[in-house]
Amino acid sequence: MDTRSAAAATSGLGSRIQHRRLALGLSTAEVAERTGLSARRIEHIETRPFVLTGAELVQLAHALDSTVDDLTGPHTPFGVRRAPLTPVLQPMRRDECLALVEAADVGRIAYRGADELVVIPVNYCYHDNLILFRTAADSAVAQYDLEPIAFELDSFDEGMHDGWSVLINGKVRPATDLESDAAYGRVEPWAGGRRDTCLAIEPHQITGRRIRSW
Repeated sequence: MDTRSAAAATSGLGSRIQHRRLALGLSTAEVAERTGLSARRIEHIETRPFVLTGAELVQLAHALDSTVDDLTGPHTPFGVRRAPLTPVLQPMRRDECLALVEAADVGRIAYRGADELVVIPVNYCYHDNLILFRTAADSAVAQYDLEPIAFELDSFDEGMHDGWSVLINGKVRPATDLESDAAYGRVEPWAGGRRDTCLAIEPHQITGRRIRSW
C-alpha cells in the first residue's frame, strides 16, 4: 500500500462500502452529501475498480458510522473490531530520499538564530547535489554563512497511517552566479516580496524514514 492511496482491489472494499450503506438505509446521494464527494464518485467506488485516497476513506468511514479498520479489514460484522493496523518504520536509501527531494519544491530549514532555534518553510529546488532557495538580503539565514543547517521535507496520509520524511544535514552558503541563475529559473517563493538572495545548502548527510501500515 503506498503513501497516498489504497487500491480497491484489496478484499472487496467497494462491496463493503456498499453493504454498509445499504445496511444504514442510505442512498448514494445521502452518502455523497455526508462526505462532500459526488454521488457519481460514490457509485464508482461501490461498483468499479478505483483508487481511494486516505482522506476519502476517512470521510466514508465517518459518513457510514464506521471505522477505517472495519472498512479495510477482513469481512467481519460491523461493530466487531479487528486487530489495528501494524505500523512498520523503515529506513530509506539515499537514492530514494533524493528522488523525493527532487520531486518536491517545498521543505523546511532549521538553524540556530540569535537566541533560539528557528524552523521555517521554504520553496526550493534540487540542483547539482545542492538545495537552492531564495531569501531576503536582510533575513537572519542570509547572514548565516557556512554554518550548520538542516533541511527537512515529509508527506503523510492520515487516513492510511502512512508517511515518509527526509532529513538533510549540511552547511549553508551564498549561491554562486550559476547556482543563482538556476534558483531564479526554478524557485518562486510563495511569501512574495523581494527575495533576491540565493543560498545553497551543501549536504553532508541525507537520511530518510518511511512508515508503512499493514
